[in-house]
Amino acid sequence: MKPLILFITRNYPPKVGGLEIYSYHLIRQFEKSCRVFKITSSRSRRHLVWFLPFCLIKAVRLCRRHPIHCIHLCDGLLAPIGLVLKHLTGARVTASVHGLDVTYPRAIYQLIVPRCLSRLDLIFCGSRHGLEQCIRRRIPPHKCRVVPYGIDPAEFDLQLPDLSGLREIEALTGIDLRDRKILLTVGRLVPRKGVAWFVSQIVPRLDKDYRYIIAGGGPDFQTVKDLIEKHGLADRVALLGKVPNATRLRLMSLADLFIMPNIRIPGDMEGFGIAALEAGSSGLPVIASNLDGLRDAVIDGVTGHLVEERNAEHYVDAIRHCQFDRQAVRSVVNQKFNWPDIAARYKAFLFETSGGTDA
Repeated sequence: MKPLILFITRNYPPKVGGLEIYSYHLIRQFEKSCRVFKITSSRSRRHLVWFLPFCLIKAVRLCRRHPIHCIHLCDGLLAPIGLVLKHLTGARVTASVHGLDVTYPRAIYQLIVPRCLSRLDLIFCGSRHGLEQCIRRRIPPHKCRVVPYGIDPAEFDLQLPDLSGLREIEALTGIDLRDRKILLTVGRLVPRKGVAWFVSQIVPRLDKDYRYIIAGGGPDFQTVKDLIEKHGLADRVALLGKVPNATRLRLMSLADLFIMPNIRIPGDMEGFGIAALEAGSSGLPVIASNLDGLRDAVIDGVTGHLVEERNAEHYVDAIRHCQFDRQAVRSVVNQKFNWPDIAARYKAFLFETSGGTDA
């Protein structure tokens, strides 16, 4: 009989984001070989007030009706619910942790969530840095497994754009792109992403034939917009806000380099950097800061370059001298991070009876 597993996630499509992508693909892979139940939410965080008790009640009912082997929580914030379910149902309860769900700096959060995580049966860390953060919070290392995020290569088998495609993006950005070197950042604009720093410290140092396209919204949007105006970069930097998925894919096929200039922000971290895998699967080399989970998402010298955080000179040098074969980048990323193989590692650990840290 196929093993039966229950997934609980508060981040699920149609809501858009890295954790939503992660939850969707992980559950989808398990549905191919296991009997799966899922309790999901696509609502914002303010809906947790009802979602958490709803999870508890529904999960207990499912466990009473079905011989559920394992309950897997798709992020660390759900750990208190998981601990209650572990005692009420007797099922094996595991969780994935990503970043802020472990490091969130509120004292009450740090008092409760890491302690609950430490009492679950198994913790999946998306990166070595995530493992370090768990150990710092006294989560037993023997309960932790490091398994990276995955990618679906079929989603990023992109064709290089023709002239009409280039003109379409030029019309969208309002800047001249023909025969230019195009840098791209896609993601939520929050301080730790370092986009404001990159616009003010790097773009003015680059040759005039570089263009920088930024797709994404968030708290730093206005800051970045003001910096573009302050430095007179309106003809070289395009700030698009949120874009449809089709446009995002078109941008990745058009760009020459993907930029992830993250900076350290106390209490926050980049758990992994799914955008780096999406870029790599598109054949797009990544220039990223050498910190947090990005060190696992970018293979230095193979799928891109890792650069010292806030080191403007090294960033400029890496961009100017970055030369990678796009097909080779795509091949390595798809081979190392494809979802079927990642899910197989999850299954091996979820259904194991013993073992140690896989780092």
